[in-house]
Amino acid sequence: MLSKILSGCRFLLILPVIGSLLLMIGVVVMGFGVVVIQEWNLFSKGEFSAKDAKELTIIVIETIDMFLVGAISYIVAVGIYKLFISQDDEQILKRVKIDKLADLETKIIGVVIVALAVGFLGKAHEASDFTAVLQGGMGIAVVIVALCLFLKVSEKLDG
Repeated sequence: MLSKILSGCRFLLILPVIGSLLLMIGVVVMGFGVVVIQEWNLFSKGEFSAKDAKELTIIVIETIDMFLVGAISYIVAVGIYKLFISQDDEQILKRVKIDKLADLETKIIGVVIVALAVGFLGKAHEASDFTAVLQGGMGIAVVIVALCLFLKVSEKLDG
């Protein structure tokens, strides 16, 4: 009886899958909108100065960060679906193999590390003083080191 309940409850995880897909769609569409609007504004002004190029660079970095959040959301959706709902052994993402929860964690942490680095670049440009950049960079570095250590320890435990 309990095994039937547990087996049936796995379908409740379709809600986080749908939520992750909706998040991915929203973030990607919003990022695309930012790109289109910023490009339109840049070309409509007709000015191509170093200041405009620098501003566009920051917008591009921040938009890439949005796209990375979309990628994370998609990987989470596919991973949860593959691990808990699907009975099929075929991979949905051919290039991203997810057979166990540790595989999903590894993929997410890898993208999170890149997103943190990209986000830091955007914030470093906006910072008003050197100490703010240093403090922000140190904080992000600590998180990245902790995530890398987690991956290393998990790899040894699985391995």
